[in-house]
Amino acid sequence: MRLRTLSIGLAVVGVPLLVYLAERSAQVPEVTFARAVEMAAERSSEEKAPTVMLRVRVHALPSAGTASPTLWAQDAEGRVFAVEYTGGEALPVLQPGQPLVLIGHAHGGERPYFHALQIRQQ
Repeated sequence: MRLRTLSIGLAVVGVPLLVYLAERSAQVPEVTFARAVEMAAERSSEEKAPTVMLRVRVHALPSAGTASPTLWAQDAEGRVFAVEYTGGEALPVLQPGQPLVLIGHAHGGERPYFHALQIRQQ
């Protein structure tokens, strides 16, 4: 009888705790492009840059016949940067000034850019 009570008690306490921890670890931090580049620089060359979320506006689209970058975006601080999209879903029709949410990671170097795995309309 005690084992049954103990098992039920552990389930009542343990399941919500596990759900809370899973939700917390699955949250992607919302940052600016500059902070995403800083976070990427803090990692060693073997480690992948952390996944982050950026809220941006489409600044410009590539000219016809140009495949790279996918688009140019502007973050809340006004910084304009290149975005490479490699997600599996087709992109929506994009217009300059359109608000977007980008999920991915930054790459630093001479020409920093954002590698987007997801692009969603805001």
